[in-house]
Amino acid sequence: MTHRNRLLNGASVVALLAGLSFYTHTAGATTIGFDDLTDAGFGTPITNGYEGLNWTNWSVLNTAAFTSFFGPSGATPGTGSPPNVAFNPTGGEAIFSESSPFTLNSADLTAFWRDNLQVTVTGLLNGVVEHTIMLALSAMAATLETFNWTDINEVDFVGSGGTHHSGYSGSGTQVALDNLTITTGVISNPEPSAWRLSVRVSPGSALHTAVAARPFKADCRKFLYGRQPLRG
Repeated sequence: MTHRNRLLNGASVVALLAGLSFYTHTAGATTIGFDDLTDAGFGTPITNGYEGLNWTNWSVLNTAAFTSFFGPSGATPGTGSPPNVAFNPTGGEAIFSESSPFTLNSADLTAFWRDNLQVTVTGLLNGVVEHTIMLALSAMAATLETFNWTDINEVDFVGSGGTHHSGYSGSGTQVALDNLTITTGVISNPEPSAWRLSVRVSPGSALHTAVAARPFKADCRKFLYGRQPLRG
């Protein structure tokens, strides 16, 4: 092997080892505004698979059309990105979930009919509660709630309490949801067994000195020096 090839292979080993310890890729966050769905103003159920999620007791609502039929509600201030907003039509528990873990970053939340509506938001992983918070929502303005809940695959919303907002014709514990931001597709560090290295470093070489000085695990150094295989 020429001196040049030894240097190239050595550089590759260092890059691969650095990747072993530090490689992480995170998919970009997705903001769901529900504006690519169709509704005539009466509420249309959101079907499973929309934006890769399962939806239970969530409907999409065309806010302007709804308001023309039923008058003012919290849907109007809750619509951060027109024309649509999501809501739980029965006022009961509403859930979105996925089979794989995701991060709940943030969401705009608004009470549909009541002032000071108490809404409990719970994040679960495979049915086990990981996070929970109770929010007091306004019927006059959206609340941008930043969660940053990682490693969950289900989010539950339950509304209760509050007092009827004067001037709104309806009543109930419905919640308006818009600009839901989640992050999916987090890839953690690969396992050492996924790597197949075949380069050995000669004692006394420049790369030998560089590797010895780096804070690698003992297994990596022993593998490079030819004393034992890397355990995987």
